[in-house]
Amino acid sequence: MSGEEEAEALAALTGRKMNDLVSEGPRQVLHPIKDESVPQGISSSASVVELQEWFKAADQAIKKAPPGPSAREMLEQGRSRLEAV
Repeated sequence: MSGEEEAEALAALTGRKMNDLVSEGPRQVLHPIKDESVPQGISSSASVVELQEWFKAADQAIKKAPPGPSAREMLEQGRSRLEAV
């Protein structure tokens, strides 16, 4: 998984926009994410190693996925069809 994909996954996991995540990066290094900003059920003390394990599991799941368009691609196709109307 590329760094950009990891950042997108983290943004989705924490309910943040990519722009916010990128701009908050330096602050997060100095001041870790506070518990109230993390969705329930997600530990704010998750280490880099734990996140890497999640990304490895995601990569394995993607490899096992059936061929064909992804859910994101199908949504984009639907959006394109709606915009064309």
